[in-house]
Amino acid sequence: MKLTCPACGAVASAEAWQADANARQALKIISELPGGVARNFLGYLALFRPAGGRGLSWKKALRLAGELAVLVGESHIAHDKKPARKNHAEAWARAMERVIETPPRRLPLKSHGYLKAVAYEIADEMDKQAEVKRNRAENTGRYRPKRDEAEPAPINESVEEMLARIRGRAGSS
Repeated sequence: MKLTCPACGAVASAEAWQADANARQALKIISELPGGVARNFLGYLALFRPAGGRGLSWKKALRLAGELAVLVGESHIAHDKKPARKNHAEAWARAMERVIETPPRRLPLKSHGYLKAVAYEIADEMDKQAEVKRNRAENTGRYRPKRDEAEPAPINESVEEMLARIRGRAGSS
């Protein structure tokens, strides 16, 4: 049985793809990507297909999948000397959809740079929306900080009491 990849155009038997270590590893990485990113990956991968109808090699697909997994897994996204924004898998998934729907004029893509720029714009917009929502909640008195945002509880003991407590622990060891 011959299989044709709808994204890269590669044609091979199912056994050949199963026997190819790069294919197996690339598919494993893709399957471990967050939902929306994994769903959009093959369509995005097609933007890297070489001109002239040749198929994309599994070695290159593996490299691209690995690079994208690193980008999606980082805690923050930064682009073009702008302030870093909190990284969201949703931003990458939406960026991939946008790039697939409206690809750049120059294809094939050479790197994830264009996708990263689009993902940064989306993450920036998500940050703005979250800040507006938080400000509204603060202004109406309905804001409750998340546990990691909460300020530490004030210390209600004097320095002397604190030192006595610490000394007491050290003496009881």
